[in-house]
Amino acid sequence: MTAALPQAYFNPPRRLPFVLPTPPQGKKLISLAINESPYGCSRKAWVAAEARFGNPNRYPDPSSADLRRAIGKQFALDPERIVCGNGSEELLDVVARMFVRAGDEIIMSQSGFFQFAVVAARLGAELKRAPENDYITDVDGLLALLGPKTKLVFLAVPNNPTGTLLPVDDVIRLHENLPPEIVLVLDLAYGEYMEKVDLDRLMRYGGAKPNVVITRTFSKAYGLAALRVGWALAPDWMTPGLNLLRGVGNINAIAQAAAAAAVEDQVFVDRVVAETTAERSFLARHFTRLGLHFVPGYGNFLLTRFPDEKRKSAAKFIDLAMREEGIWLRPVGEPGFANWSRIGLGSRAENDLLVRLLEEYLK
Repeated sequence: MTAALPQAYFNPPRRLPFVLPTPPQGKKLISLAINESPYGCSRKAWVAAEARFGNPNRYPDPSSADLRRAIGKQFALDPERIVCGNGSEELLDVVARMFVRAGDEIIMSQSGFFQFAVVAARLGAELKRAPENDYITDVDGLLALLGPKTKLVFLAVPNNPTGTLLPVDDVIRLHENLPPEIVLVLDLAYGEYMEKVDLDRLMRYGGAKPNVVITRTFSKAYGLAALRVGWALAPDWMTPGLNLLRGVGNINAIAQAAAAAAVEDQVFVDRVVAETTAERSFLARHFTRLGLHFVPGYGNFLLTRFPDEKRKSAAKFIDLAMREEGIWLRPVGEPGFANWSRIGLGSRAENDLLVRLLEEYLK
């Protein structure tokens, strides 16, 4: 299958794919559309950002040395193997540009992260999608698509937009069956929401292999989405090329300082994950009570299907939620999810309000 994106990505668009909406007068925007954390960031990160903002006339460190050292110290990793990016999305693009040329192939799961498809289209690569089992990546399906032109396999664990989690044993089986010249990119943007033992095991396994790149982000559990900070753990032989391909000064100085402080405050991250897990269970209980189908998963969202594409559609509820309460939701753009919304987890007050709207809408 040829890499394909909506036509707007190839013609000059009249507007961006999405813009921040304006809530009704007197209402504050409640953002449940793009998987942001409602819990802010660590106080330590806030203080560090304020301190660095006092010297804005100085360029940031182009190597992000302090940030890489902080990440390395926290997770017992060699800082020289860490590459930092303007969000993990930049790093996905950088890895692909290092290995993929027009006509090469990139493999992903059917409902994998949309950015994987964007990367393939930018490079003129052939994109192949493997079917899934109950919205979970099918390892055998991925392996069946491998060919002589395959250069990358993209895999998000947990997945976005489904939230489903491929067990670590299956990730390992996938890698063990890849030819050594194919690079496996593990996108762990939602890794903090996994069980810690599984995340640690995945990091140790991937970090020991010469053809695995792991990407992480500060945008979710750390609450630094506005600052756009991501990082990758890559093999020694790969990091010089990745650093050459990434942007020079790609992370601003304030973001570097905030992220370096944030990674040291794992107590804050643990609290955010606990609160998020509780809110996911809260919404899951109410969605079940209301008869809404959703995909049980990990992450800070629930992929939710609405009952009727005409009378009780996702699109109509999305419009209602913004019009009535300023709640921002979005439809799912991935193939096969025409009447779905990926509903982010807000605070308890925000989730209560969402549930009340759903009750009125669905009855």
